[in-house]
Amino acid sequence: MIPTYKIEDFPSNKAIENLFKLERFEELCWPKNLEWPHKHNFYQLIWLTEGAFTHTIDYHDIAVQTDTLLITSPGQIHLLNSPEKVKGYSISFTEQFLLAHHTQESVFELTFLDESLAAPYLCLDENARKELKAIIDPIIEELNRGQKAPIIINALLFALLNRIQRLMAKAKPAVTDSFQVVVYKKFKKLVEQYYKEESDLAFYAGRLSISSNYLNKIIKNVTGKTAGLMIRDRGLIEAKRMLVYCNLSIGEISDLLGFKDFSYFSRHFKKQEGFTPAGYRKLMHKKYINK
Repeated sequence: MIPTYKIEDFPSNKAIENLFKLERFEELCWPKNLEWPHKHNFYQLIWLTEGAFTHTIDYHDIAVQTDTLLITSPGQIHLLNSPEKVKGYSISFTEQFLLAHHTQESVFELTFLDESLAAPYLCLDENARKELKAIIDPIIEELNRGQKAPIIINALLFALLNRIQRLMAKAKPAVTDSFQVVVYKKFKKLVEQYYKEESDLAFYAGRLSISSNYLNKIIKNVTGKTAGLMIRDRGLIEAKRMLVYCNLSIGEISDLLGFKDFSYFSRHFKKQEGFTPAGYRKLMHKKYINK
């Protein structure tokens, strides 16, 4: 089984309870007997300021260079190759900490936090580095105080995340209609909760009190994908995880994830990954399991 770590598993005196922490990456206290790959139940941003490594996220390898910002969301399987050879910042926080002083709708508008599969990193130019450091430095200053003020750190974190959202939007034009963004985020949360049981778009549209056609129009406008494809893709992500770390047959995995037609599951998987489910399992076992 893939282990899931919590913020408190990484000891630090530069933290707000078990909700937020910011450390120099090279000074992180790693859990004893840390296992790779693993998952987090929190968000993590890593700003690489010196060095290079390979970041494997849900079995996709990304070569990361200096001045890259990595984005990892809760539940994603990830692996850092030779992380001890790099320097930078590590910022970890929970959704609970964000929601302590901000509405869910305002958090929903930080779309990059939940798009780390499609865009798991951001290359920073000089202006971007200055923008981010101008916020990170005051956070560090507040964390170094004897009496830390969570509300100040929360406000600074929210400002930092909105700066990152703006920088991400430069590379990929963002949807400016806040209603559509909120619908998209609510849809994603529903998909996360029900994708194994519900593939019918009408179910999600009903939960959101809009028509299926309107929901599909919004999701396509925000992501470029249909709503149905997003539901199937979420199942595909889980299928990849199960193929590597479960001993279930491919047919059993297909059934568990709600793909009633096994042949459709196989075709869809091969179209997206370039391998059949069996071929993918063999390749990933060779790469990550049977080293």
